[in-house]
Amino acid sequence: MKSLTITSSRTAAGKTTVGLGIALNTDLKCGYYKPFGDHLVYSKKNLHDLDAMVYHKWLGMGDEVLESTLGFDADKILSHWNSSELDSVLKRNYQNICKDKDLVLVETARNYSYGGHMDLDSVSLAQKFDSDMILVAEGDVPLILDKVLAISKCTENIVRLKGVIINKASDEEREKIDIEVPPVLERKGIKLLGVLPKKRELEKGDMSLVLEKLNAKLIAGSDGLGNIIEVVHIGALTADQAMNLPSFFVENKLLITGGDRVDLIFAALNMNTAGIVLTNNILPHPRVIAKADDLKIPIISVHMDTYSTSKAVDKIIAEITPDDDYKKTLIKDMAKANLDLDAILE
Repeated sequence: MKSLTITSSRTAAGKTTVGLGIALNTDLKCGYYKPFGDHLVYSKKNLHDLDAMVYHKWLGMGDEVLESTLGFDADKILSHWNSSELDSVLKRNYQNICKDKDLVLVETARNYSYGGHMDLDSVSLAQKFDSDMILVAEGDVPLILDKVLAISKCTENIVRLKGVIINKASDEEREKIDIEVPPVLERKGIKLLGVLPKKRELEKGDMSLVLEKLNAKLIAGSDGLGNIIEVVHIGALTADQAMNLPSFFVENKLLITGGDRVDLIFAALNMNTAGIVLTNNILPHPRVIAKADDLKIPIISVHMDTYSTSKAVDKIIAEITPDDDYKKTLIKDMAKANLDLDAILE
């Protein structure tokens, strides 16, 4: 039975994308374990890790999602088990997941070191499960090299670092990565297992997802909740100023602005907008609501300010959800084309 611990140099580098790409491109029967959950969702009257839900749905692992994660809060985990009990529970759950499996993917929380005070960091998990480690790195070339080399020194003679996968590489960065990264890694005995491109398609979501995750109030346009968001536009300018920006004319954009910006909202409603988020609990004029209903463009209201809302939306629309078949196909094809799957699975 093969075991791979997938960790990352920084938060949101793409561990789940990489793990799913590997699992979707093998005939091996896969299991999934993420002891310290960091992607909390509420489903079927229980708390789950969203990444675990995606793995179970996409790979047909069954409905026993709860066993994939011990908990989401460090204080609760430590109050429930002492260190020896926690170690025993970790290994028992892992053995249960391993039954009848050819490959078990262990995903760490957030990044390489997160959970270290509970021995739930990447090195501790790889040691406990006698697992090879794959490091997912993201950022500019100097940052990637600095992080990878520092982490490799920490893992040396402790766990087997199978290699590094660079994720979210832009077209501009790709040539620099291909030239500068492999020689540095090879001198340190580190294998580059692939470079995944930055895909804007993986950073799309629909209005229903934004409505749910922001815990927002739907004001208008309920028939358009399936509208896909291509780009996010922050409405800090007047309508006349916004009309001078090319980004305002992009179709399927999400506009984030205050409900008192009637001129800007009306302009957006006439520009094939996917939806509008109104901040600070400011509701729009009734004519705005009527027009949005007519055009099937959702308008939702939140209590947060515009800056906080935009940061929250950025996180939401990049999520991978269990029912997103488009992203499933994209991740599978992207991994097949760009990863050295033979080396990863040998």
